[in-house]
Amino acid sequence: MAEVEQIAAREGADPFTAKKDADQPMFTRVRPRRGFEYVSEQIRDAVSEGRLKPGGRLPAEREMAQIFGVSRQGVREALRGLEMSGLVESKPGVNGGVFILPGDPGVVTRAVNDLASLGVLSAESLLEARILLTSDVLRLVCERATEEDFKRLEDDIATVEQFEDSIDEVGAVRTIRITHFYSLLAEATHNEVLVMLMNSLTHVVQLRLNRVGPRPLTNVGAVRRKLLKHLRNGEAEAAVKELTAHLKRLEARLEEREGQLASAAS
Repeated sequence: MAEVEQIAAREGADPFTAKKDADQPMFTRVRPRRGFEYVSEQIRDAVSEGRLKPGGRLPAEREMAQIFGVSRQGVREALRGLEMSGLVESKPGVNGGVFILPGDPGVVTRAVNDLASLGVLSAESLLEARILLTSDVLRLVCERATEEDFKRLEDDIATVEQFEDSIDEVGAVRTIRITHFYSLLAEATHNEVLVMLMNSLTHVVQLRLNRVGPRPLTNVGAVRRKLLKHLRNGEAEAAVKELTAHLKRLEARLEEREGQLASAAS
């Protein structure tokens, strides 16, 4: 320590308060954390290390307060946060308690939706992410899809084509029907992480479609049949090109409708 102080004295600066640039100090003050944050962190660590497993039951609230050395209110706040994040579930009754959940992919979808609703995620960024994700999904579909996967995609296209004449139909039911195709594509990769990510981004699009209600594209069936043909033939890059163009057309339709609504409201 003396050596550090001597060097600092020679250089005319205290290394612990010296700034690394013109604006920010190298170090900042330590901020005390609240008790429930430590509780949440230790429970998360126990799950990640395998000491707490899905279905496992946490101790009673009073016992946890004693174990962690915090108030029962602190335990409640920690559990409330863990429940909102999808890590635990509270069950009432004699056989109830707080249990570790096996995992809820919907947590990611809700988080992405919340960020999009708050305006944190721009339409440009979401489109770019969707194109990148679907491109990789299509490449994997060409490698991994089974005949059963292709049959499910074909059946979904046939279902959508039945309603293409009803171009005035809008709303949540139609939106879910028309976007289910992307979930099936992701499932055909046989990668559960890609399914989760695809569903998250698709759900954001569903919310936008429901909110602004643009007139539906009328060539969806034809585009998807062409796409499916490329996938069956293993033509990954042709499939990527086809779907990318479709996603860009959809985004243009959404932006046009959002602009119309904004103008009408002003």
